[in-house]
Amino acid sequence: MQEELLISKDMTIDDVFQNFPSKAQKLAQIMTNVGLSCVGCNASTFETIEQGMKVHGMSQKEVTSLVKELNTVLKEKEESQEDIKFTDFAAEKCKGFRKENSHMFKVGLVKGSCGWTYEFKFKENKEESDLVFEDKGIKILISKEDTEKLKGMVIDYVDGLQGAGFKILNPNVKGTCGCGSSVML
Repeated sequence: MQEELLISKDMTIDDVFQNFPSKAQKLAQIMTNVGLSCVGCNASTFETIEQGMKVHGMSQKEVTSLVKELNTVLKEKEESQEDIKFTDFAAEKCKGFRKENSHMFKVGLVKGSCGWTYEFKFKENKEESDLVFEDKGIKILISKEDTEKLKGMVIDYVDGLQGAGFKILNPNVKGTCGCGSSVML
């Protein structure tokens, strides 16, 4: 018996995000990681996963592999929507970057031209308006006013050809700007 796929190669990229909003950020990251850069452009509204990958020179085997990986993500148990977590790689990088073990990792939101951008800092002390979360031995500071927009997020670290840095996988994202630098929350 063949397994039913929730995401198929014939779905438009935009339909994937519209049909699975709680996983959209993670699905977009996976697509981007394999080189499917149409995730953030207008082509995502009419181009299928297969068409996008073929345009970018990828094989049918790579299309099948991506569709399988996207469907695997849909089967993953949802993390508690209250938790804020690090991936193992991001936690390792964060621990390496901080000057003292007692320093806390602050994630904030800054209003950008098309939405919100994320801001990262290391802090010695928490401010009165900060809530403290902890994961993998790292204290994470979030201001009370940003908590609703950031709860359930996963902090990842990406190291690739276009640069390196912390990346947020946020289940609260409702959309991204065309250039991909800001999000709508």
